[in-house]
Amino acid sequence: MGPQRLPWLLLPTAALLGLLFLSSLRLPEVHLSACVRGGWPCGWLGGRGETPPSEEDGKPPLLARTSGSRLPLPRHGIPPPARAPRCPGQAFQISRLLAAFRACVTPDGEILLGEYLAGWKELIKLIDTLGAAFGLLARETQTKMEILQGHRAGPHAPHYRTLQAMVAFELRRGLVGLRALPPGRPPSGCRTLLRLHRALKWLELFLGKLSRSGPEEDPSQLCAEAYQAALAPYHSWWVRQAAGLAFLALPSRQELYGLVCAEGEREARAVLLDAVGVIAGVYNVTQRLYAARGLLELP
Repeated sequence: MGPQRLPWLLLPTAALLGLLFLSSLRLPEVHLSACVRGGWPCGWLGGRGETPPSEEDGKPPLLARTSGSRLPLPRHGIPPPARAPRCPGQAFQISRLLAAFRACVTPDGEILLGEYLAGWKELIKLIDTLGAAFGLLARETQTKMEILQGHRAGPHAPHYRTLQAMVAFELRRGLVGLRALPPGRPPSGCRTLLRLHRALKWLELFLGKLSRSGPEEDPSQLCAEAYQAALAPYHSWWVRQAAGLAFLALPSRQELYGLVCAEGEREARAVLLDAVGVIAGVYNVTQRLYAARGLLELP
């Protein structure tokens, strides 16, 4: 990031971005340390869940119900159509991201949580490369992944192999809390994954805009537009204003293209579009399941 990109905004941007993602990802009134020991979730059973809120609450329709990208569903075990470039010496590897999310959806349309988290592991590395202002985002996302990994390693591990099994188990045992999370209970897998799901849509939209836009369009503006569509509906007014400043810290278009180690701009756009299609397929499966079970508006 060059000195011409307002370096005096970097420190306040980092603080503002921290507030943004604490708001979008953090679960209310519960701390992981109080409910998980050694990475294992507390063994508790809850009461019945409550009726989900009505949809007459002013939420925009973009993330409500089953709307989403109309892109082909990734098929489990099918190799990618083209070999993704590898980046020697770089933590983020687009090839690993594509492999994980392609393997995430089974032929029966189930989401494998292990592969889903492997895909997010690469996305965290991508977020880390965006600059210091995005460090809090990466750490908060890592916390959500650790919660899900704790469930997968805990006493109810067989119910956390797939997203569908997790949702059915937690709803059947009353572990979700459709209106509020009761005090003293650990974060449910359903609520935790919803935060990742919303952030996944933001990344899908941003990468899509980056791959389709012209060189005159500012990546900061494209990122802000993706945020407005995917995450802003769940944030307060002041957090939305803070986000607008935070996106000014994004690297340039050429620096972002360089993250996929493609040979030239055309190949970089193709690789990004491929990633967008794979991510959108995973997002759409999750979106349909959460919509069908009334989980899209969990607090």
